[in-house]
Amino acid sequence: MPAPIATPGISAAAPPSRLTERLLSLDAYRGFIMALLICNGLGFATFKNDPTLGWLAAQVDHVKWEGCVFWDLIQPAFMFMVGVAMPFAFAKRQAAGDSWGLLFRHAALRALSLCLVGMALDCVTGNAFTIGFMRVLQQIAIGYLLAFFLLGRSYWVQGITAALILIGYTAAWMLYPGNDPAGPWVMGNKNIGSTFDLWLVGRNYGGFYVGLNAVPATATILFGVLCGRLVGSGLPKPRVMQLLLAAAIAGFVLGGLLSAGATPLVPMVKRIWTASFTLWAAGWTILFLLVFYWLIEVQGWRRWPTFLVVVGMNSIFAYSMAQLFRGSFFDRGIAVFSKPLVALLLDRPHLADAIARPASYAWPEPLGLWGNVLQGALVLLAEWAVLYWLYRRKIFFKL
Repeated sequence: MPAPIATPGISAAAPPSRLTERLLSLDAYRGFIMALLICNGLGFATFKNDPTLGWLAAQVDHVKWEGCVFWDLIQPAFMFMVGVAMPFAFAKRQAAGDSWGLLFRHAALRALSLCLVGMALDCVTGNAFTIGFMRVLQQIAIGYLLAFFLLGRSYWVQGITAALILIGYTAAWMLYPGNDPAGPWVMGNKNIGSTFDLWLVGRNYGGFYVGLNAVPATATILFGVLCGRLVGSGLPKPRVMQLLLAAAIAGFVLGGLLSAGATPLVPMVKRIWTASFTLWAAGWTILFLLVFYWLIEVQGWRRWPTFLVVVGMNSIFAYSMAQLFRGSFFDRGIAVFSKPLVALLLDRPHLADAIARPASYAWPEPLGLWGNVLQGALVLLAEWAVLYWLYRRKIFFKL
């Protein structure tokens, strides 16, 4: 019988029998985040200049540099959920008899597959052959493989390692001699991250993102591993919720303190994944997990999340479909039918005039910008129908 994934003697470690159970709340959480990505925030970004809904539009678009809104939490949420799932996934493999060598082989092959799929998507969406490590799939691959080596360690070792990663990453940025004269955290390419990208791939990424994000993002995955072990630990559910809430608050407090003031020690910048952003995002991602855990695992709401579970259980396929079809196949294809139909209902033109209107035609009043919300919902439903077809046939794409 294989040894449990957690180091023997750690009292809070989950027994393999508990960790091998599927965590429905995690599937729903993953589906929730992926559904928002598929519909591109339901099109609310178009309300940017609206005096009433402008605040909502700001939440579904990345900040230019310093700060954090909801859309900046999408990638940390994905990476955090990868960490939450790891103790469950590897416990199942151990229960099936896999040795450490087989577990490592699985982790390495999965990391390689994620990198290859991510780079393929980069090439297709960029319409050119390219090699890079900025897409979330490549970032997950690197952090996933690094986190694997800590799965058998104690809570303390995993937590301290995550802290050391953030401390080391911060020190490297602050001590790098090639920093901009204004400091290591200013927007631009005069920093260690951009220098590393020039050395590794021969270019800098757009938007001042850096490939070194994968290093602090590994801490995000480790935070997920810790929470995954906690959720599957066999502790009473109220106690699990208390500890998750305490962890979320700690993330908010530490991230807020590091980024507080007019000249913060470490500003909150997602594009370079600073330590303050990592901790602040951890607070939110843990809080989201707590909400889904309470609703589904504690309150027993196990039927209503089906819509989200369908997406969450095929997240890799859903992500790839969203990236490949955004602004093209589903989007324009649906608009070809939805806009003439709306025009017939609201504008009441002749049928021939309605059909002749191109997909780029503005939504008629009084729908206006709300037409973009309708379009986002229709795109989500269309892609969800594909995922539901796969779900009913138990076809799940795993890397």
